[in-house]
Amino acid sequence: MLSNADQQNSYLLHTRNYRESSHIVDLFSRDFGRLRAVARGGRGKKKLGGHQLQAFTPLFLSWRGKGDLKNLTGVESSGRSSALHGEMLYIGLYLNELLLRLLPEYVPHESLFDSYGELIVQLSNGTDPEPLLRRFELLLLDELGYGLDMTTESVEGRPIIAGEHYHLSPDQGFMRIDAWTGNNKEVCFAGEHLLAIAENDYRSSDVRRCAKLLSRSALQAQLGGRPLLSRQLFRQVRAPGSVAQGAKGG
Repeated sequence: MLSNADQQNSYLLHTRNYRESSHIVDLFSRDFGRLRAVARGGRGKKKLGGHQLQAFTPLFLSWRGKGDLKNLTGVESSGRSSALHGEMLYIGLYLNELLLRLLPEYVPHESLFDSYGELIVQLSNGTDPEPLLRRFELLLLDELGYGLDMTTESVEGRPIIAGEHYHLSPDQGFMRIDAWTGNNKEVCFAGEHLLAIAENDYRSSDVRRCAKLLSRSALQAQLGGRPLLSRQLFRQVRAPGSVAQGAKGG
């Protein structure tokens, strides 16, 4: 494990208070993957990095230390901060929690890092988040080694066919359901929807619903049954009487 690093492209995923005046920060670095560091003096007037050390902002970070917990020594902004509000903010928190929960430490994921940065910018621009979010979730699964082949059955290698229905096994992939009645209790996916997702075609509302259910099912298998706090928070603000409206994330 490399002890020191300078000017690393990174994002802040999470921060929490540490001792009297510092923070422990969870970071996502392009070259080193997910890591944790101490930002000393982070709550006083001489706050390290000032207002720059915040979520959804591209950063140049430097750190030192031989153990798993590094000491953050430098913070610089490397681009425009993306201000996320309302639904977009909760989607951003959801993304950060996924990365924090699922990525192993010190394993680089360059493509995922680049996709994350692009997605944050698109969210701040008010772009329709749902197709972007689904693509990111599928890329995350692929980077973790659990990518989904939505064009081929897992057992016999037959092509997935429009008009058929399929069950997703987290360990094996998609398997065709021979006796589909519409009343099957197990979660099933229509072949035409899977093929559309494979082509990144999210124009249909049915395809969007399928993609959301698909990514949630696949990710839940990796999360070990533990609920996502960001999803629970989003549900709370969507409850009757709350200000928040609508939902697409998670």
